[in-house]
Amino acid sequence: MGFLDCLRLDGFSGHWCICPIQNETVVVICMDVILRDISEGDSDWLHGLNEACLPAVNQLSQKDLWALVRKTAVTRVAELDGQPVGVAMTLAPKVGHTSMNYLWFDQRFDDFLYLDRIMVDDRARGAGIGKALYQDVFQFAATLPGIRAVTCEVNLRPFNAGSLKFHAALGFVTVGEQETEGGKKAVSLMRRPVGV
Repeated sequence: MGFLDCLRLDGFSGHWCICPIQNETVVVICMDVILRDISEGDSDWLHGLNEACLPAVNQLSQKDLWALVRKTAVTRVAELDGQPVGVAMTLAPKVGHTSMNYLWFDQRFDDFLYLDRIMVDDRARGAGIGKALYQDVFQFAATLPGIRAVTCEVNLRPFNAGSLKFHAALGFVTVGEQETEGGKKAVSLMRRPVGV
């Protein structure tokens, strides 16, 4: 394929471009992604996506998931051809969230925007949706007074090599580790400076 060759993904009519960079590296960019704030009309879709992403995210009832949305600093939805295909949910410090990983950051820092979950529909995976959502979160974090970093966690047990590599490429560094669920899980607690 040559520079900016386009392709189609099942279920979507958008323009997807292949951009070769540095020898064999290829970046797939979706040219028709729209990022917007979440709305109440997204509640059913959001819950369905959360269920589809188990066990990478924790299971929540639709009511509890929407209660989490209300706590967020921002929840952004990625749309393709008018269909929601991804979401990023972020939390500021001191919002009373009870996740062990959020609390780890909240007890040590006061200058972070925590990425609670980022989820992408299976049909849109590998097409740049996740990266677009991350870039949107980084831009949003840069507008918040006192916020100097975006934080998140990546599984070490079960080991998620792909996610660790992805986050490192985005500029995240490990600032701690912790076990959860009585040692069944372990995570790398990561931080990325704003404005990098």
